[in-house]
Amino acid sequence: MKIAITGHKRGIGKAFADQLGSLGHQIIGISRSDGENIRRTVHTASIIEPCDMWINNAISFYAQTELLFEVWHRWQPSQQKRKIWNISTKAVLSESQLIDGLTMRQSMQYWNQKMSLELAHNQLSSLHSNIEMLLIRPGAVNTQAFSHPDSILPDQFVNEILLEQGMIG
Repeated sequence: MKIAITGHKRGIGKAFADQLGSLGHQIIGISRSDGENIRRTVHTASIIEPCDMWINNAISFYAQTELLFEVWHRWQPSQQKRKIWNISTKAVLSESQLIDGLTMRQSMQYWNQKMSLELAHNQLSSLHSNIEMLLIRPGAVNTQAFSHPDSILPDQFVNEILLEQGMIG
């Protein structure tokens, strides 16, 4: 399968790229460190469009949500079965919007950006298409210098998702 992954150079995105690549999938990585920017929505969508699956992982303001709409609307008319996995956060389920390691403002911005993604995911999931949508809400995963000491490693988290989705035995 040809799988696009935004933010494939670090954290959860890298773990998905490594594990899915080792299973023989063709990985199309899209990351700032390679000169790409998901805020260039139309350009990024053109990279994702020929793929069978997209892991919507990278966040840059509201570009994660804007890109979801762009890719979904490009894929929707096709009869080809495709998958979109949207990476959100368990933080949206919390009454507290303060995230360890972030200021109140940064926490609120992050929380609102992920809520926007989830709303878009729910709207698009309710429409008829051949696109299988999955919303993934990581909890404490060690992806930042300020990650909680008890957080799990990205490889462990991704392995659990791939098991749940039947992509590994």
